[in-house]
Amino acid sequence: RSHFGSSHSGSELNGPRPCVNCSAMLVARVLLLLLQVPATISQNEHGCEGERCDADSSVLLTIPRQAITVDRVKETSTATGDLPFTLAGKSIYFLVIDRFARSGKQSEDHSYCKKAADWTPNQNLGGGYCGGTLKGITSKLDYIQGMGFDCVWITPPVQSNSFMGYDATNLFEINPHFGTKQDMKELSEGLHKRGMCLVVDIVLNHMRPLVINGKLDLDSIVPFDSPEYYHQRNRGAGQSFEDYLKKGPPGAFNGQPDSQKLKKLVKRKSVSCGPANPDQTQCDCMPGNSGLNCPSFDPSLLVEGYLGSLGDLNHSHPFVQQQMLKFVTGLVEDYAVDAFRLDTVVYVDLKFVKEVQQAAGVEILGEATVNNLTYQAQLMRDQNNERILTGLLNFPPFYELPTAFCGFRMGGEFGDWGVQGTWRAHGPDMNGLGEVMMEQLQSGQYESLDLLANFADNHDENARVNYYCKEDQLRIKSAMAWVMLAQGIPIVYYGTEQNLLGHQPKVGGIGQDEMRESMWQSHFKEDTWQYQYIKILNKIRKQNQIGAGASELKSFNEHQMIFTRACDAGKHEAWVFVNNKANSSLHELTSYCPGPLPAISGQAWYDAISGRRMDQHLIQGCFKSPDAEPKVLVLQMDQVWSV
Repeated sequence: RSHFGSSHSGSELNGPRPCVNCSAMLVARVLLLLLQVPATISQNEHGCEGERCDADSSVLLTIPRQAITVDRVKETSTATGDLPFTLAGKSIYFLVIDRFARSGKQSEDHSYCKKAADWTPNQNLGGGYCGGTLKGITSKLDYIQGMGFDCVWITPPVQSNSFMGYDATNLFEINPHFGTKQDMKELSEGLHKRGMCLVVDIVLNHMRPLVINGKLDLDSIVPFDSPEYYHQRNRGAGQSFEDYLKKGPPGAFNGQPDSQKLKKLVKRKSVSCGPANPDQTQCDCMPGNSGLNCPSFDPSLLVEGYLGSLGDLNHSHPFVQQQMLKFVTGLVEDYAVDAFRLDTVVYVDLKFVKEVQQAAGVEILGEATVNNLTYQAQLMRDQNNERILTGLLNFPPFYELPTAFCGFRMGGEFGDWGVQGTWRAHGPDMNGLGEVMMEQLQSGQYESLDLLANFADNHDENARVNYYCKEDQLRIKSAMAWVMLAQGIPIVYYGTEQNLLGHQPKVGGIGQDEMRESMWQSHFKEDTWQYQYIKILNKIRKQNQIGAGASELKSFNEHQMIFTRACDAGKHEAWVFVNNKANSSLHELTSYCPGPLPAISGQAWYDAISGRRMDQHLIQGCFKSPDAEPKVLVLQMDQVWSV
């Protein structure tokens, strides 16, 4: 691994990254060509397949593991003996309930809406509702299914203080702004009738702010209506709970001081950080970064500290544990929830998270905004090999993706958040994404890479993909091809298909609520190029069985990436070629090395996106693409020979 280096940018590496064991693979394929027999898949005693058996244990290939082994799982059919439901291999459409679709008479109002919730200290009035409902979502399920998605992930539907739902006031009631319990059931039924699944967002860490309109208000919080249910770290003797809250409890995490010191340590070469360092893939201190790089990290404060003014629950309290377990299992029983997304998981006592995962009986994808790959992997299985969560949102590669394809800085660096929301002077660079992807694929630490969820944007980060790629169609296509085809669960944020451009401006604006704009002004058009492109990518996944399964990173450099995915039930490989060229370079010949060898026995390589034959562009072990569009090469019967 010495040739991969440890610098932050990786810019000193000018050529494509080498394929692991390419020579052995090349010899095997040439022999097959000479013999003129079809490539067959064989398994050795270790369970590897075909040419993959030639590689040693250090290759980038990751053999998929059992997706679910929790003690209690929700089976799709106990009568037929079907396998337990899993998100592995599925694609997810993520939407904000309040901003997606209205219902009733309001559905006739297509006026744009973007409101902010009130988070004024010690006021916290919440609100910000635009009128989206559960019935509205149900009415648009054909629209979502039309893009080919398997699942819909919705923001928390429970009664809450503001439109996003992450500040609950009553865990056991549906937010009346969104509809009723019956509406929630009908949404679930509507999805299941279409063969789709329901993913519901839940919050264990906190409730709404405890001080409302200048006064302590616990009576309206159900079921946690007493100070004993909340953390009270550093509360003074004789200090009232109200005064403690108004003066500000300790924050759960602040990595900026360590991040600023980290810059000096890196300059002195005392430590390293950046994509080539799996323990800190970004040069910022985040939860899970510790040691000399980030010495102030305090795991206990992470759990006991507050996120702003949100009421931080004490999960060591038996009543809190009991009610939270009741809440989670009740959602499964009442609404046939297929899986959960768990908010702010690193701020919750992981012993309790483990209990929730076991009790839920369905998969949970945890939100863990981290850049330490070891720490991330241990949120699935800890150091004792005990399950914490089945899956995670995959933040480490996400932090690199906007820069990789569009040159955009999604976050800060060394504590300097002034660069957030700006574009690099030297343009896009795919080295960082390639480094992180490679580290994840070869680490062997993750229980299942198939249950890491990939995405290009979301409701919290600085900007939507259409904005940070400056509406450049070619770059957006490449970014979305990576999201949809890299190993893991692809997630697409609502409005991507309608060219929504939400972003946080450098001056003014309404913060994160800028990326939570309404959708209905688009009239849910199905003829936008983004809608049609996402539909094609989902179709490719299904037709070629590119879902759960192995991946190998063949090569990457500043401007392009090549990786393969197991397809056709593991019988073949699909080759994925992406780059970060701008739309102005659309018609440029684009050379990728390595590429697959020309097919044999009446087969040929076709681009699954365009349907065009590509065998004639496979030259001397490389793929000479006729243009800069992303390509997905799959084996098909050769139509030239069959005519």
